[in-house]
Amino acid sequence: IVVDGIDISTVGLHDLRSRFGVIPQDPTPFNGTVRYNLDPLCQHTDKEIWEVLGKCQLKEAVQDKTGGLDSIVVEDGTNWSMGQRLLFCLGRALLRRSKILVL
Repeated sequence: IVVDGIDISTVGLHDLRSRFGVIPQDPTPFNGTVRYNLDPLCQHTDKEIWEVLGKCQLKEAVQDKTGGLDSIVVEDGTNWSMGQRLLFCLGRALLRRSKILVL
């Protein structure tokens, strides 16, 4: 398999996996906050997170919640719709600047 002109057999497994973003059919968000779900390693600024929320059409939904980026995401994300949970996965992949998205 060749991606961006590079044979993936020549890339280390860790490097290869770090370039993939996965959007599962049945997303299960992390128990925590919106911020934690998008940036679990705390590597991005609020500005970057809000920009990604805008790109994946979640900005208004998060702004409407009490706490904004610190709004709670309960276990299994049941306080968010299925579509919103999928968009959280997309947002996480956008923040990581994943080269490849697996849907």
